[in-house]
Amino acid sequence: MAIREFYINETIMADGDYYNILGKITYQNKADGKTWDEYRLRSTAFANEERWLSVDNAYNEFSLSKINPFASTMGYHVVDSGSARAVAVSGDVDVDVGDEFTFEEYEDREEEKIISIEHWDDGDEYSSGYYLDPWEFGREGENVRSGGGGGSGSGGSIGSKIVSYLIVAMIFGGAFLSEFSSSLFFGHKKISSYLKKSSFYEYTTSITGEEKQKADVYEYLSGSSLLQNYSEEEALMSVAMNIIDGVEGNSDSIQQNNEKDDKTVAILTKKEYCIVYRSEDDKILVQVSPRKYAYTTDKEPYRSRRRTRRYYRRFYYSRGYSSDSGSYSRSRSSYDGYSDGTIDYDAGNGLNSYSDSVRQSSISSRDSDGGGLSSGK
Repeated sequence: MAIREFYINETIMADGDYYNILGKITYQNKADGKTWDEYRLRSTAFANEERWLSVDNAYNEFSLSKINPFASTMGYHVVDSGSARAVAVSGDVDVDVGDEFTFEEYEDREEEKIISIEHWDDGDEYSSGYYLDPWEFGREGENVRSGGGGGSGSGGSIGSKIVSYLIVAMIFGGAFLSEFSSSLFFGHKKISSYLKKSSFYEYTTSITGEEKQKADVYEYLSGSSLLQNYSEEEALMSVAMNIIDGVEGNSDSIQQNNEKDDKTVAILTKKEYCIVYRSEDDKILVQVSPRKYAYTTDKEPYRSRRRTRRYYRRFYYSRGYSSDSGSYSRSRSSYDGYSDGTIDYDAGNGLNSYSDSVRQSSISSRDSDGGGLSSGK
């Protein structure tokens, strides 16, 4: 990924708002020697509104935060701690070269919101904010966007599927490739969080199930064009790969239906059940829910075709039901009396192998914690 660097007095956009850069601090993590940049920003619309943009090019982690003396870490967990020193400063900042501090960083359960506590010689400083994806900040004029009968196996080699995916990505624009590459280094752990944040997906509706469980449905916005130019198998696999990238390969079981008239992709993670399918009105839809929804609720996926409905139930019954029956033993199962059979699952199918490779790439890129989330004093 290209190095992201900005300069004093530049105007940039971050998460849909314009800011002027007032100052810049480069910090070095004393543990690993890696550096990251902190930019002091002032809103162009509200003169007193300031933010800090953290750009860690070494670990491809970016965030937008503000000083918040009332920030609470309740419900958050520690993800990093250490010490750092300022190695370069410019513009209007209250830090000198050589200044040092220690820090702790916290994330919420969704791994989206963040809190930083910095310990300086003259006191502690609290900041709160949230992570940014690389396409959510940049200079004016750049492409900056605001927070897009069952059988065995999916068929084809993993290499050919990746090639098909990349060809589709190139045809449908550089933004897709940008999200593809960036999500390898900056993914979400939950499919629901990724779909909510990604500009490629638009929320459509929710289905209320038993015991207050809910399934959310999203439309893939370029689905019609994708289906016109590619087979249903290629189109749905491409979208599934995008989701796999977005959650850094965080999955337990994935497989594509190989029936002639249905190529639905089912994705099961430790907490969620998701399907990517072609709707009855020829849209590409993604339905995601907690696994408890699938266990307790016998409702058809939104605007789904008959074979999609069967695969949705059969895949979960084959891959998730047995383990969930222990977790949700106090809940009534929607599979009482179920008799529609199971699927033949191929653990080495192309999508599963692809997810494993993405997960390993993510682990390798996060072996070190990287720099601190500084608010720059």
